[in-house]
Amino acid sequence: MTWRRALMIAVLVGWPGAAWARKQFPNWIATKLEGPTPPHVPPCSVCHLGGKTSAATIFTPFAWAMRVRGLGSSQASVDSAIIKVQSDGVDSDGDGVPDAQEIIDGTDPNNAGVATDLQDPQLGCDLGGGARSGTAAASLALAAVALVRRRRRKRER
Repeated sequence: MTWRRALMIAVLVGWPGAAWARKQFPNWIATKLEGPTPPHVPPCSVCHLGGKTSAATIFTPFAWAMRVRGLGSSQASVDSAIIKVQSDGVDSDGDGVPDAQEIIDGTDPNNAGVATDLQDPQLGCDLGGGARSGTAAASLALAAVALVRRRRRKRER
């Protein structure tokens, strides 16, 4: 294996995802928000679609607002993103109430007038390395397929 192939595999395996679900994310969001009342801890469904918590399901309007503002896998990125969402007055569902206030009030920033405790994902937010290892496995499989095809082409020549 050449150094280029090794580098390609290393890049594919180590490629960072947009954000990795962690059970701490909702608490980090809640503790960073400031309002007249203590904020409610939002359910994972505020960011994740379909009751599944993986990097592949972070596609709610609120999640996109967080991602655009730097959401990553660290607490610092969560803190920074939610502060920017609050200071920018982001209103993902267009109901006139900013997302940060909706979380403080316990309503869903993605759906006007819906309480956030209605659809928490069944699996919880803690995937630990599960999402990352799944992505790594898929990347390795893709790299292996590419290497096999390349070798076949060389043999055919």
